Amino acid sequence: MNKLTRIIFGVFLIFHTNAHALETVSLQLKWTHQFQFAGYYMAKAKGFYQEVGLDVNFIEGDHSLNSVTEVLAGRANFGISGSNLLLERGAGKPLVVLGVIFQHSPYVLLMRQTSSIQSIHNLVGKRLVIEEQAEELLAYLKKEGVSPEQIKLIHLNPEAHDLIANRADAISAYVTDEPEVLDHLNIPYAIFSPRSVGIDFYGDNFFTTETEIATHPARVKAFRDATIRGWQYAMAHTDEAIELIRTEYAPYKSKTHLEYEAKVMQSLILPSSIEMGYMFEGRWRHILKTYADLNMLPADTSLENFLYAPVQQSFFNYRIIGFMVIAACVIVIIATVALRFFRLNQKLDKLLYIRNQHANLGESMDNISHQWKQPLNELGVHMMLIETMLQKNSFDDARHEIQKVVQKSHHILEFMADSIDVFRHFVSSNQRISRFDPALLILDTLQLVTENFTMESIVISHNLMKGLDIIGNTTEFSHLLLSLLVNAKDTFGERRTVNPKIHIDLIQKHNHVVLTVADNGGGIKIKPIKRIFNVGVSGKKNAESGLGLYISKKIVEEKFGGNIHAESRNGGAFFIISLPIANSQS
Repeated sequence: MNKLTRIIFGVFLIFHTNAHALETVSLQLKWTHQFQFAGYYMAKAKGFYQEVGLDVNFIEGDHSLNSVTEVLAGRANFGISGSNLLLERGAGKPLVVLGVIFQHSPYVLLMRQTSSIQSIHNLVGKRLVIEEQAEELLAYLKKEGVSPEQIKLIHLNPEAHDLIANRADAISAYVTDEPEVLDHLNIPYAIFSPRSVGIDFYGDNFFTTETEIATHPARVKAFRDATIRGWQYAMAHTDEAIELIRTEYAPYKSKTHLEYEAKVMQSLILPSSIEMGYMFEGRWRHILKTYADLNMLPADTSLENFLYAPVQQSFFNYRIIGFMVIAACVIVIIATVALRFFRLNQKLDKLLYIRNQHANLGESMDNISHQWKQPLNELGVHMMLIETMLQKNSFDDARHEIQKVVQKSHHILEFMADSIDVFRHFVSSNQRISRFDPALLILDTLQLVTENFTMESIVISHNLMKGLDIIGNTTEFSHLLLSLLVNAKDTFGERRTVNPKIHIDLIQKHNHVVLTVADNGGGIKIKPIKRIFNVGVSGKKNAESGLGLYISKKIVEEKFGGNIHAESRNGGAFFIISLPIANSQS
């Protein structure tokens, strides 16, 4: 055997040995092939599973398969399921969650839209097709005061065609899937989301059993690590993933449908902000408490051994060092935020001193409290993002992302600091006025609420004419708009509005700029409507003066020389604000 032959033979042996070294394992999918499982497909296609010595077979789901049952029976090594895994664990089944894909569960209820459909309570007495492993939707119904006995429950794997063919009045669904089918067929429908009542669970968790972990710990870790890599790749290369799915797994799926699925999944997975697979024990405790409060799980259920904890690396490695560096940065950030709030408190102290001399300042203090609620919510979201980003594998990326979050947090704090000045103007003649384009300021103000409103599934649209300058205080204008937005958001929450929407228009009418803010929250209940601008008048059950519409009217009339009025129109509140254009003012 010559030298060249020996080299070729040696290379052949290497590849032959590696091929046979792969361990074959199986993953039970939750449903049929679609973008919902793109990360697993890409982990296999890009060789991530092979690199860690695994040959992963995908078992497609159908009406007759339950992923939990299949894994417990040993017919699959790994599976995908929802928050029902916690209920199964509470029943004594040795399941272990390896990681989370959806940070917000995609589960919703779909009802065919009719004029009589107003709320989830319209489901009483109706037929609901609900799939197995969708217990969080039953929790949603119970929290809304609708018991299973009041509904005709049909336990099947539902499809959009159940609504189309009138086989059901409502179905459980993934917001990533069935709505696109109904949209394509122009079938009107109503979506009811558990998130509207605070049931915001994880979704599509991949799991295994305690036995698998005890018997093959290295294999489990390898599967988890490669899966996370696959999801990172899939969400960063959605077009490539869609092409793979249509070629290898689901040729019957349209490209349009898969693109819709991928787009909606971005908002549920949050791949640019939260590490793939990340799960927080505190969030699981909240899920446990929600089930327990609804008597679906014993309150003393333990999370011990339920959440996967891979073998920790040596303390003195670059990841831990990176973590310590970022932790130090976060401490600095928190200290900075604390200092900013200290300075804000100093300003409030000065206002409290002035209060003795101005009888109406007590109202203004309530106004500040109300006006700060939304920015504080946004800061809370940002701090949660910082916490989750500390769990990332790449600390350089985490540092970059944290820097962006901190920048926006500083912007929000500046807005809150400036809000003090808004109310000081009501007891002082000093104001900072300037000429500005309201369209650009509206866009800036919307940035303050984007994360929080998105998490509440509130859609804000706008049609803004630019170049219509007005003269006034920019912070006051921002507070005016923010007050109307928060007012609508509170109404949506109280009335549990389906598909909440806000639309903002900015146009020119003669020598005035006309700003309209419309919502679909059910309209203004106060009669006569003009009373809504009075002090202490509120359409909310939990009435509070707040900045509300009283101060909004003052800002419009006294600071901008304009006028504001409200109507109930097209099933919602409709506010019309007219302000003089700059070149028409004296």
